[in-house]
Amino acid sequence: MKIESTKINQDQNTTSDLNQPAIRLSQSQLDINDPDLSVVFEDLQGNILKSHGRSHSRHLFLQFIGDSVRNREWVGKIGLRLTSALEQHKTSLDFKDTGREHLFTGFMLSYSGFKALGIEDKNIPDDKAFRAGMKDFEFRYDTGPDGLHKRTINPLNDNPNNWELPFKQSIDALLILAYGGESLESKKSENYLDKAVEKIKAEIEGTATIISIEKGYTLRNEKGKVVEHFGFADGISNPTFFKSDFKNWEEKEGTDLYDPSASFGLIAVNDPGGRSAVNSFGSYFVYRKMQQNIKGFNDQTKQFASLISNAVEGEVDQELAGALAFGRFKDGTLVTTNSRETTKPLLNNFNYDNDTEGLGCPFQAHIRKTNPRGDTNRKSRVPMRSERNHRIARRGISYGSKDMSPSSEWTDAGLLFLSCQSDIEQQFLVMQCAWSDNPNFLNEGTGTDPITGWQNANPDKVAKKWQLQIEGKKVVIDFSYQDLVKVRGGEYFFAPSISFCKNFKINHS
Repeated sequence: MKIESTKINQDQNTTSDLNQPAIRLSQSQLDINDPDLSVVFEDLQGNILKSHGRSHSRHLFLQFIGDSVRNREWVGKIGLRLTSALEQHKTSLDFKDTGREHLFTGFMLSYSGFKALGIEDKNIPDDKAFRAGMKDFEFRYDTGPDGLHKRTINPLNDNPNNWELPFKQSIDALLILAYGGESLESKKSENYLDKAVEKIKAEIEGTATIISIEKGYTLRNEKGKVVEHFGFADGISNPTFFKSDFKNWEEKEGTDLYDPSASFGLIAVNDPGGRSAVNSFGSYFVYRKMQQNIKGFNDQTKQFASLISNAVEGEVDQELAGALAFGRFKDGTLVTTNSRETTKPLLNNFNYDNDTEGLGCPFQAHIRKTNPRGDTNRKSRVPMRSERNHRIARRGISYGSKDMSPSSEWTDAGLLFLSCQSDIEQQFLVMQCAWSDNPNFLNEGTGTDPITGWQNANPDKVAKKWQLQIEGKKVVIDFSYQDLVKVRGGEYFFAPSISFCKNFKINHS
């Protein structure tokens, strides 16, 4: 296996005029090889339009301690090493052709991070949730028809006082290092990243302090499929931005029932500090360290299966019970019919037009809560475009123990959740607060999302009534999943354009 950490050469001079828009925010099915778009793709960080694809990562949370001049100097240096969307594509092709591994480097700033660089307020991204930060309960938000609300809780009803110590502090920046493909031995990837971290530690001395290093890895099941710690296939329904990815879904199972494509504007906003007012873009990121109660899920699912079996007077296994909570079986197959005996597995090309009562895929199922696929249009006449504009692009990775059958609850295992979007309030917060946490979405009394919903609410607020149809028999089950996920820390970030970081020789303020 050949290993290479240096950058793939890319054109530094582009024929495109930086003052002429090369892309529209409404564009979808982008062509990464379109020379007219290279001015955008070479300035946009990787891991935004598409996951970086590496199997191991280090998330370095930084707090600046130098003055603004020194802080800027280091950000300018790291800017020279950032992986662009264009370079990410080129290194992916190079890996396929030669087997060479390439280090991915990404960089994000919190609102306090921009302040630590001495950036004037008018030149800092203006998303109000980003500016408030995840620990601010005074932030007023609008995630539904009731208008503005004062926040009294964080998503998942977690209290920052219970977060891990590093996340209770002010976090200025997040540096992501990722390396290694599926075929590279884990130990080699881990050693490589450890050395890369030591290099960062040496160069930031006197400029920044690393307050936490989170180690991530891609968790796979016995068939090599990417899963999360409850064992379910992950990342299936992520929106696609490139024409090639849309074509993959189109050829695999069709796109007539569900269009996975998304416009550039779903995740991109103009970067006020970039080299071009019209061609420099960034994205807002939500970060949450989410600890998973694996044994709790397995035990509660076994109990759920027993209750369903008694109701239908037949044998319902734990696999189906878990699938009802997620909305999918572990391999990603949709659970609309409660049967695996389908002529064609439904992974992404589906909607709920034939399950309007929620008898196949329950209304409170995780994937239906977080991606209604037309339910809001059918129920409340919300335009499909509006519903689809609430989607996020997930870029998370697992952490901790790989034991998926632990003997005790709350092992050190879970998900380092990352999502990118152009509007934190109208995307992440709508999905989490207005949908997942809301016991009356989609219908009165639906209950909360059993996986990532408001699990510590009063008993009458959680998912109690499951209306199901099992083998043709309709039943109602009283059951509540509890205490499956805890947030251990998090923050809102902005991933600026690469030129923003590189150009600190120019006075940004």
